[in-house]
Amino acid sequence: MGIEKWSSRPLAAAERLGELAEDRHRFLDKQVLLTAEVEVLRTPNGKTCFDAALRLLPRLCPNVTVLLPAGVDDVRESAEPVARQIAFGRAIEFVDAEPRLDEFAAILNVGQRCRTDLPWTAVASNGWLARVSSSGRDLLGTCDQANPIGALFATSLGGTDVFKRLIRLKPTRGGLFDALTFSLSAYEAGSTDPGPQLPPSIAADAVLVGAGAIGNAIAYLIGSLPITGRMSIVDPQAFGDENLGTCILIGPEEVGVSKALFLAKWLERRLDAQGYPEEVSAFKRRLGHELSYPRLILSAVDAIEARHQIQDIWPDLIIDGATGDFPCQVSRHPWHEDLACMRCLFRQPVGASAETVASRASGLRLDRVVNPFDLVTVEDVASAPEGKRAFLLGRVGKQVCAVVGEAVTKQLSEDEQRAGFEPSVPFVACLSACIDVAEMVKTLAGWDTALDGRFQFDSLVGPARGLHFPQGRRADCICTERRANIEQMRRHRTQRG
Repeated sequence: MGIEKWSSRPLAAAERLGELAEDRHRFLDKQVLLTAEVEVLRTPNGKTCFDAALRLLPRLCPNVTVLLPAGVDDVRESAEPVARQIAFGRAIEFVDAEPRLDEFAAILNVGQRCRTDLPWTAVASNGWLARVSSSGRDLLGTCDQANPIGALFATSLGGTDVFKRLIRLKPTRGGLFDALTFSLSAYEAGSTDPGPQLPPSIAADAVLVGAGAIGNAIAYLIGSLPITGRMSIVDPQAFGDENLGTCILIGPEEVGVSKALFLAKWLERRLDAQGYPEEVSAFKRRLGHELSYPRLILSAVDAIEARHQIQDIWPDLIIDGATGDFPCQVSRHPWHEDLACMRCLFRQPVGASAETVASRASGLRLDRVVNPFDLVTVEDVASAPEGKRAFLLGRVGKQVCAVVGEAVTKQLSEDEQRAGFEPSVPFVACLSACIDVAEMVKTLAGWDTALDGRFQFDSLVGPARGLHFPQGRRADCICTERRANIEQMRRHRTQRG
């Protein structure tokens, strides 16, 4: 496997920064060191930070060296199999003696101490507080309140600063974090309150739609939390080489494996997990007889149409994670609050008419797609664009509406696959997943949330400058215009059990 394939997305993300990233073309040749402090590694948060860093850093740069302190043999025993499983491009090297530190372009320390003489970043966490420092200032406070969500968020922020160092990002685009503490409970910087303790057990009956980069990180967290119950994972795709650069759970052996089935297997040790390698539209046909309707859906998809199909299930709550090359957004869509549904928030761009879309997707002339119950003929095949003739030839005799539906679905699937090649870096997906799962836990625990609508930030700038965007329902959206019908449908399926 060529190095270009797995690194295509991080490379493309760096390229988008242009002259703001001076080493955007050569950062894969640099060296990164992962190290830690024994006191922090002996805490659950420290172990999660280290494991997450081990999974994250090789997706930014293949030349990763690991230096662990003495007295943490259990950490090394757990880490080495992970390193072998995820390694691609080059093996992750564990060393016993301190190497020449000035040879590394970036050093990530799971701990609280910082240095000014080296490209040093420290990460630690306590409860819902994520801490990161690349300025030389030490991180203050304890690390004893276990919470993997805060730990992964801290590590992802640390990975962001590692990436900045590797590409030599100009501070005008995003400076290094200066002893930042950010609360995923209050969504504010500078807090010293670790937030509420996690419950000893959290019961869930949920669906995760999308098992790519965000879905990987969601599964990673759920597998680390005291969550029990049931989860369905829906995704029609299999992992490709390009997913190695963004999905933190996978290695080369997972290329070609169903995303949904892989995440279900990952979660089996924690809860009753079932994978469904199919489109959302197919999964929805299972609801109401084979499966009960979910009350909570985690949306980790990258297409507007998929979000609309998820919304049309009309559960109590949808939590949606959205990312770009560096932006990160999470939004809540509760049915019982005056907040925008996903149809309100994610609007299709104004474009061609439905008939034009159907004609382009199927190859049928416009005057044919407006007669949905006619049968496809050999004349339709002859008049179709060359690239559509083989498709139509195999469907002669079928109704136009059925052929158009199949063609449009196929087109949407191909569009989603092309969207999957958008520039991206793994730490953005992890940051989004942390907020997704944070909101899931708060909901299942019955806690209030500070997230009113959606929270959005630029990962290179950091969450301290993130913005809240509360948005009510749109008057012209189906959730408003057909609210009574949706309420009736929800009551009916509740009564059916």
